[in-house]
Amino acid sequence: MQIENLYRVSSIDEALQHLHKYGKRAQIAAGCTDLLVHIREEKNTSADIIDISSVEALKKIDIHDEYVTLGAMVTFSDIVALDEIKFRFEGLWEACQSVGSPQIRNAGTLGGNIANGSPAADSAPPLLALNATVILQSVNGKRQVPLDKFYTGKGQVDMKSDEMITFLRFESGKEKRGLISFEKLGLRNALAISRISVSVYAELDEEKVITKCRIGSGSIGLTPGRELEIEGFLTGKRLERSILNEAAHQFELEIERRLKGRSSMPFKKQAIRGVIKAALEKIIDQDRRRSDADVQS
Repeated sequence: MQIENLYRVSSIDEALQHLHKYGKRAQIAAGCTDLLVHIREEKNTSADIIDISSVEALKKIDIHDEYVTLGAMVTFSDIVALDEIKFRFEGLWEACQSVGSPQIRNAGTLGGNIANGSPAADSAPPLLALNATVILQSVNGKRQVPLDKFYTGKGQVDMKSDEMITFLRFESGKEKRGLISFEKLGLRNALAISRISVSVYAELDEEKVITKCRIGSGSIGLTPGRELEIEGFLTGKRLERSILNEAAHQFELEIERRLKGRSSMPFKKQAIRGVIKAALEKIIDQDRRRSDADVQS
């Protein structure tokens, strides 16, 4: 479709007014990393583009004791530049650092990465593991949707034509001292779209027993999602290397069951073993580093 109008807005309210007026004709544009591809491939479906790149309120990162709030216009480079994110949410930092090239990380936004509904979105697994909530806004008010309920199908999300993502929010986990890792498998070492990705969030007691576990995955099914079966298997287990093969085997069985009859099943069944083991190895390593830091302090 030919683009007829481009509106550059400077506030959330202004963007929402345009969405309310133009509805399904309109599309929010942030980093434009997807929009430009759609235009080049003649797959653009919106006549009116609403450019929110100047909306400063959507570029904020607020890290508090209870919650972390990330604006929809926060870029992957913004995340990578923050040492506090790297220290407290290492898996989210790694996922953002793994996205595309520096140019893509500078332009691409968290809101856009979530809104396009791609099963391969790198930020989705760690945000799922962090139990993130999507905050949507329209002229009629705000709506909050858990990220694991936000994806409704391949390329489809629970967002109305007059709504936009304004923020993503998750518990900081500071009191619980949660650990989070990320691992992905691509077709090459750089600029790779994920073939499979996994993020593990874990809380441990003093005996290194996993008291809470959340696992987000990407590129396994039609949408990113939570791996409830593997979460249940790991919860209550002591975090040690002997459990890695057991977890990998359980995940392999889950992939076989879920993708039975699909041509991708044999590859993904084998690939998931290495990915989940690497993600759990990173949790073990993070816990060791945290324990060493506690001793030194």
